[in-house]
Amino acid sequence: MKVVARRKALSWHAGRVAEIITKEDGRVKYKVAFEEKGRALVSGHHIAMAHQPKVSYLSTGARVVIESEDGQFMPGIVAEVPGRKNHMRFMVFTDDHTPVYIGLPKIRLVCQPLADPLDDIPDNNHREFMRDYLRQWPFPPQTHYRVGQKMRALYNGTQEKVEVLQVDCSLIEVIFEVDQHKEWLYRGSIRLEQMVEMYKEMGVKK
Repeated sequence: MKVVARRKALSWHAGRVAEIITKEDGRVKYKVAFEEKGRALVSGHHIAMAHQPKVSYLSTGARVVIESEDGQFMPGIVAEVPGRKNHMRFMVFTDDHTPVYIGLPKIRLVCQPLADPLDDIPDNNHREFMRDYLRQWPFPPQTHYRVGQKMRALYNGTQEKVEVLQVDCSLIEVIFEVDQHKEWLYRGSIRLEQMVEMYKEMGVKK
């Protein structure tokens, strides 16, 4: 059975299930042989089916793995399902807080997610952000931006100056003045200085 499985945190790889092992306590483990050498023994919440899932299985909050343009796999949580407001695309937050608009062919559904899929997110700040996001869905806090607007966003632990290059539905592309690198950020991201101030005013600790 072809799958995409967790090799280490934030790094999933294509492979196949070589053996299914039932432990003495009843837990089921899957021995995965990766295409790029190596094997791993993983649980059901660290395996995703290699084929494209049905749209009906991909609700907001679903645990998934997405394939990037360069063929890398990253775990994440579905944040938006296709609709007119987002031009019929899924939005997924990967576990490193990166938001991505993506089509169905690049999404893989995790086989046996935890009772609370957010418990699988390693970073505490992002995990709590996702809890708040899903709790406030379909109206999570966001701010509005325009192309050319200048502000600050968190980068390497410091609020740095950025300029908005593009606005795409719930996302903005910014360029960081400090090194000229570009990133897509969610308009309600805890990395944005305006959102930090908004949460403070709301009395919500982030």
